[in-house]
Parts: sequence; structure tokens; C-alpha cells
Amino acid sequence: MNELESVKLYCGLMEDVKSRVALIRRFTSGEVQVGSEQFAYECVSVQLRKVLELIAFASLCANKEKYSEAYSGFAKHWRAKALLDAIGHLHPGFYPQPMRPPVASPDGTKHLDRVADGFLTQPEFVVLYDKCSEVIHTRNPFSTSEPRIDFVHSVDNWLYKITSLLNLHLMVLAGRSQVWLVSMHEPSDGRVHAYIANPNAG
Repeated sequence: MNELESVKLYCGLMEDVKSRVALIRRFTSGEVQVGSEQFAYECVSVQLRKVLELIAFASLCANKEKYSEAYSGFAKHWRAKALLDAIGHLHPGFYPQPMRPPVASPDGTKHLDRVADGFLTQPEFVVLYDKCSEVIHTRNPFSTSEPRIDFVHSVDNWLYKITSLLNLHLMVLAGRSQVWLVSMHEPSDGRVHAYIANPNAG
């Protein structure tokens, strides 16, 4: 797979993330009704978990062998830490690096600073993934405890953290010397675009 094909694949996965986030917002706004609060949380949990999986696996798309290796073992990892450990073993720099919009310097170059806070961190990724897994799994019918859904934060807050992570982010791809600057909503067409840069270039 060449560089442009990898970029196209990554952008396609990020478009999938955007579609799922939009669907979740339809649940939280009440636009989509599924009959009960429990069902709504289950539907939201499925979509949130898929969003997190897309974030984790997308960084391997530039290396088909690593992606296949990670994905083949995916079914074994319903706990987020195990999932992240497995992907991190294949590609330690897999996690997106959220960036602020570029600022032009007097010499015409553009500088980007990292976002300091407010985005979905790796520890929060683990918390949210595991919370979604708890909701998705069928409750033991013989349990005497009352079912309780605790997402720690509101779903809207989780969505804010996810979008803050991805709006403009830097990706270090497995098997590539370049980095990609990814814009989730390019002004020209509203779609995901990735720009290839070589940090080692003079």
C-alpha cells in the first residue's frame, strides 16, 4: 500500500468516526427514540466503543501486516487496557496528538502547538471503553444487585473529549517516516483531509 492509499484509508476511517459521533448525538438529543433509557445507553455504548476502536486501529492502516495482526486478536480484548497494550506493542506512537490551529510566523512558516487539556487522554480512553463494554454485555439474570449505568461523565462530555482529540491531530503512522496532520472538517468541503509532512526534512 503506497502513501496516498494509506492516507485515503485513514481518512475513510475518520469519516466513519464522524458518522458515528453524529449518530450518537441523535440519541442524546432525543431525535432517535429506541423505547427506553436502557436501550438508548446500549445503542450509544456500541457506537462509542466502535469510535474508540477506530481511533486505536486507524494508526496501523499504513502497515497492513501490523493492522491485520492487531485486528485478528481484537475479539480477545474486550478490556481497553489489553486492547491498547496490544496495539501499543505493535506501534508505540499510535495515539493521536491533538493540535491547535496553525499560526503563521513573519517568515511565512506556520507553527502548531499541542492542545494542553480537554481532550480524550489514553487513561480516559480505557475508562470509557470499559464502561461501554459493561453496558453492552448482558447482565447476569441471577444478580441481586440493581442494574446501574455509570459513565463517569455525560455522553455529551465524552463526545466533546473525543472531538477535541481529533479535530486537528497529528498522527505518527506505523511503518512510515512521515507524520500526518489530519483535519476532521476541512473548510473547503467539510470532509477529513490529511497532509503529509516529514519531520526530518531540513
